Amino acid sequence: MTEAENEGPIGPENEAPQDPGVIAKKLQFLFETVRKPDGKKYTYREVLDGVVANGGPTLSIGYLSQLVNGVRKNPMLDALTAIAAFFKVPLSFFDVTTGTTEADARMKLAARLQSAGVESIAQRAAGLNQGNLKALETLIDQMRTMQGLPPVEPEPGGNDG
Repeated sequence: MTEAENEGPIGPENEAPQDPGVIAKKLQFLFETVRKPDGKKYTYREVLDGVVANGGPTLSIGYLSQLVNGVRKNPMLDALTAIAAFFKVPLSFFDVTTGTTEADARMKLAARLQSAGVESIAQRAAGLNQGNLKALETLIDQMRTMQGLPPVEPEPGGNDG
């Protein structure tokens, strides 16, 4: 083979990458965003073990990998339902017709709260009046400062400030 023949794209492995699809993008988002209590990412094995522990179907790592990477674009409904349950998202999260920007922002916030172990604080704060919520924010900001943590940046479009 001459050097000129070796330069151009030959075969599908050299073609431009294809869009992995909505399901793959949303699974990738979950693996990047939803974390274990220690802040680390879940492995495929941990997710699959959790699916089985929750009564879901037995799936292979290869199958999950194909879903995450967009090789398989049409997952089995029971598999997708079980994966959604593991990540604590509604099955509708995978709906291809749902607007993703706002949903992704809510998911990131929910995942951050879950991963940081602060769900119980949020539950206790629900229902408090604005004055008490502001006092709670001030108290938490002071505690963050005492621990040397950076200030919390308001979420774009959020109600902070």
